[in-house]
Amino acid sequence: MICESCGDNSGKYNLCKKCYYLFKDGKLIKCEKCGKWHSPNSSCESSSIQSNDAQQSQKFIYNPKPSLITETEKGFYNVIKELIPDNYLLFPQINLAAVISKDDDSSHFQNELFRNIDFLITDSEFKPLIFIEINDSSHNSNQRKERDQKVHNICEEAGIPIITLWTSYGVNKEYIKKRIDTTLSELPIKRIAHSKPTENSQKTQKNSGGCYVATCVYGSYDCPQVWTLRRFRDFKLSKSFLGRLFIKTYYKISPKIVKLFGKQKWFKVFWKKRLDKMVFRLQKDGYENTPYYDR
Repeated sequence: MICESCGDNSGKYNLCKKCYYLFKDGKLIKCEKCGKWHSPNSSCESSSIQSNDAQQSQKFIYNPKPSLITETEKGFYNVIKELIPDNYLLFPQINLAAVISKDDDSSHFQNELFRNIDFLITDSEFKPLIFIEINDSSHNSNQRKERDQKVHNICEEAGIPIITLWTSYGVNKEYIKKRIDTTLSELPIKRIAHSKPTENSQKTQKNSGGCYVATCVYGSYDCPQVWTLRRFRDFKLSKSFLGRLFIKTYYKISPKIVKLFGKQKWFKVFWKKRLDKMVFRLQKDGYENTPYYDR
């Protein structure tokens, strides 16, 4: 026979001679729970199984995420890391409060400091240089637009520019490189206080101004609808005298209009209906809605 405890030859007995003496000395027992021979001080296999089952069946409020960043963000991370200068650093999922401090104790924009930005580029001394946000279609909702605008205003006042990249257009290496290189070359940017948040949030990348009303309506200077409108401005309107006159007039009065009515819901609803129709017609005429850098 084979010893039920150690597996050695035990003759005609259940236990070999060695295990039998351990049993007689109380150092070996046959467990009532698992039915196996083991030391009385050892936890039996049954207890271990029950413990694992209990762990699996128990519901936890806090659980670890499988990764710090998503697979989509990993794609952007790898390209951005490749494109930035060798002595620069790239950090994912940076909390605003880790980079930006608030000098007074007012509640204005207080909570927004505890929001994460997808990526932060710093120099070798860890000085913050550029934020990068990776936006998907969920950022087109009114709630997300409001959140994004507040974050933009905070970073604008702190003097740290934000580059917005959209997942729907994939990892466009050439476009990303141009955005990063241009933004780095324009540092340091002018800091603008929140005393005029609506007007300040509509500032542009060109001296001539940006799509003030469109940016107010769509919540971003870098989004598909505004990319289409910017192409129409640069490739159509700017080619004629009347078109250039319209651009000049528009950029002169648009900030004032947005300052007065930009926060009103009716204003955004009114203009969105009209701009959506215009964007639709322009796209049918061949004006793309892919990432665009102003001419």
